[in-house]
Amino acid sequence: MRVKRRLGWGSWGAALLLVTLVLLGVLGLGIAYGSISSSLPEVDTLPVMLDPRSGSLLQPTRIYDRSGVHQLAVLENPGTQRRFLPLNAALPDALSPALAQAAVLVLEPDYWNDPALTWPNWSEERPLTIAERLTRDLLLPGELTDPVYRLRLQLLANRVLERYGRPQVLEWYLNSASYGHLAFGADSAARLYLGKPASQLDWYDAAQLVALLDAPALNPLDAPAAAHELQLEVLAQMAAGGLITLSDLEAARAWPAVNPPPLPAETSAAHAFIALMLEQMSQTEDRARLERGGMRILTTLDYELQQQLTCTLRSQLARLESQTSALDGVLCQAAELLPAAPLLTAAPAPVAASAVILDPLTGQVLALAGDTTLPGGEGILSRHPAGTVQTPVLALAGFARGLSPASLVWDIPADGTEALDPAEVFHGPLRLRTALTNDFQAALTTIYRQVGSAGVTATAHSLGLTDFALTEDPREILDAGPALNPLELAQAFSVFSTSGNVSGIQQPDSAEISPQLVLSVENAASDEVPSQINYLTRPVVSPQLAFLVQDILADGLSRWSNQQRNPFQLDRPAGVKIGTAVGVQSTWAVGYTRQTVTAVWLGYANPAEGLPALQVEAAAGIWSALTQFASAGQPALGWEMPTGVSLIEVCDPSGLLPTADCPNVVTEVFLDANLPVVADNLYQRFAINRETGRLATIFTPLELVEASTFLVVPPEAQEWSRQVNLPLPPVEYDNIQPVEIIPTTRFTSPAQFSFARGKVTLRGTASGDGFVSYRLQLGRGINPTAWQNINQPVMTPVAEGLLGELDTTGLNGLYIVRLMTVYEGQRVQLAYLQVTVDNTPPVVRIPYPLPGQVFAGAGQRIVTLQAEV
Repeated sequence: MRVKRRLGWGSWGAALLLVTLVLLGVLGLGIAYGSISSSLPEVDTLPVMLDPRSGSLLQPTRIYDRSGVHQLAVLENPGTQRRFLPLNAALPDALSPALAQAAVLVLEPDYWNDPALTWPNWSEERPLTIAERLTRDLLLPGELTDPVYRLRLQLLANRVLERYGRPQVLEWYLNSASYGHLAFGADSAARLYLGKPASQLDWYDAAQLVALLDAPALNPLDAPAAAHELQLEVLAQMAAGGLITLSDLEAARAWPAVNPPPLPAETSAAHAFIALMLEQMSQTEDRARLERGGMRILTTLDYELQQQLTCTLRSQLARLESQTSALDGVLCQAAELLPAAPLLTAAPAPVAASAVILDPLTGQVLALAGDTTLPGGEGILSRHPAGTVQTPVLALAGFARGLSPASLVWDIPADGTEALDPAEVFHGPLRLRTALTNDFQAALTTIYRQVGSAGVTATAHSLGLTDFALTEDPREILDAGPALNPLELAQAFSVFSTSGNVSGIQQPDSAEISPQLVLSVENAASDEVPSQINYLTRPVVSPQLAFLVQDILADGLSRWSNQQRNPFQLDRPAGVKIGTAVGVQSTWAVGYTRQTVTAVWLGYANPAEGLPALQVEAAAGIWSALTQFASAGQPALGWEMPTGVSLIEVCDPSGLLPTADCPNVVTEVFLDANLPVVADNLYQRFAINRETGRLATIFTPLELVEASTFLVVPPEAQEWSRQVNLPLPPVEYDNIQPVEIIPTTRFTSPAQFSFARGKVTLRGTASGDGFVSYRLQLGRGINPTAWQNINQPVMTPVAEGLLGELDTTGLNGLYIVRLMTVYEGQRVQLAYLQVTVDNTPPVVRIPYPLPGQVFAGAGQRIVTLQAEV
């Protein structure tokens, strides 16, 4: 009996445990369900959005300038006003019954027979119900592949059905669904594609609109063939469901496709800006939600500045194409600031231009025009070959790797031995500053090879040029290079205006910072819509490196080589870079003040071989006019030199410390960690026999010796120097010899005119009849005016032996060693040995990488090693 009682108690315990687990499971499901359902949106907003008279979705989304006064665009099809039509056919101007019946048949055949509430089923294979479609579109957008989202969607759709009923849900859905091409609601779609209201649709028309509910992109305007094919498929479903007869279907197959009436011309005041703004917003906002309507978007655009930019572009294009009549008397203040000097020649083919004005402190786009032509108006903002306008990126990459604006670079043919192309002009030795400012391509090619494409690309990416990529051929890079648009270049150049910072917006899950195009988004109730966008300012370049580039770009303002009025002459400090690409069929002018960055592109609308080069003055003139107008009334601010940067006098063009022989001393900027420590050796003084043109010696008569300074070129520049007739220093010594060689007083080693360093053994002869003593002396220069004794008088004669030793410690340059032999009767014989003392060891420095610098990162990384010898 005890055993049975124990077994009975065990069975009851197991049963109790099972019940407990079931209750816990139900409780857990209840908690999860409660958590999911409690966070669902309120369904009370649907009547507010879809009220037939005042619903917020009756109003399309409107886009304004930064003041909120000027409307830039409306997200709707011009001339198609939104209307909500009732479903009840007994009411006037109701939705066509054909549309409602066809929609139910195709989307949810059991729509009227299903219970008000359905058991949750979040299978991906199950098509959405009409209530779920409405809920997804207006209340709960999301990813259908997420099971939790499917559950939430179905729960919320059940609430909508329970609250409002199936007739109201169907009416709301047909009046708010997207039918493609900014057509929301059946009436808007019917008027756009069919040219009639949604109350007058027949079966054929209804099939076309129902087909668009699942594929709005395949509409008669954007994809007419696909739209007609889908229409016929819907008609077949309607025939199978008994809405139309088979004979009706056969007749419909012979009817023509829908032919929408033509759309009115677009009147947006900033077409390219609006396109970019919507693209940017789509990264964090549902694009369909924006296009559906009921929102007010405040952009960063300055309306007045935008008008001035557009007018200035068209004015310059009209001047270039000699079509000033195309402006029809439309002038603007900024266009009046275009340089007055006439352009040299009219362009032989249509020209296009685009431009951007950016606030560098905030990253906000103040004005933007896409590729604009006189006959075609404004298009999108396209990318074009950057050419030489990208070279500030090269300079920045070089400065980060030990170069400086004063670094010596040779503008000579790549192969120093090849003959010069008569069409090319080379400038020999230059400072990097000069090469960059004047776009001397041979010199810049050398710098590209030195820095490396990987180093330049990495630097470009840090400036926000994320699609920047280079080939390994520097000449191709400078002629074409990566394709960029004015907005990308404006953001990159803003870093030099802000001493190394970039400002803008950072999208979620991205480290990139993009220019800001939107200030705020409001709904119909004027409540600001929360955004996931993060506005920030981030340092991307050190202030010291940014200042070096800024100093060069500011220097470019005064280096306008044309004799016309300097278009860069402003009333305030600024930096600018002009550039050309593709045989000067594409031109650029990109520059900034402290308050604005302006980037201008101008080139042939249809580049082709044989077109002559454009004048970069045209793009420069647009930049000047826009910068002057945008700067009006703002303080004229400049840039302070940051700590860690110094001004040093150097010899031009070597960039080394000046000597007495340097013909041109300039002041340059250097990083304190990269100051010059070596004296200039590019210019050297030589003593020349003016009659023979050879190097003078101790034996050259003093009256024939004159000092001349020469530019000493390296071996790779010898051919260039010869072809440009650059005077070169002689390499042979004067062949004038002493009148008499005395066998008893002479040197045998080292050889005459040799180089010496350290301790030099002097051998020779000092002997003969009546010998008394000899002494060795040293004099500086080719004709010493003073002598110092190397040793004390030696009383023992020497024949072909050791005379003494010269210690050259502390000596450098040309010296004369004199052997003085004294004989009885105070007779003296002299011998001379000319040597060049070189005790300067090679100077080797590694400016990059910096001492202690650490490189980290996943995958392979190329590090450029920079050495100076």
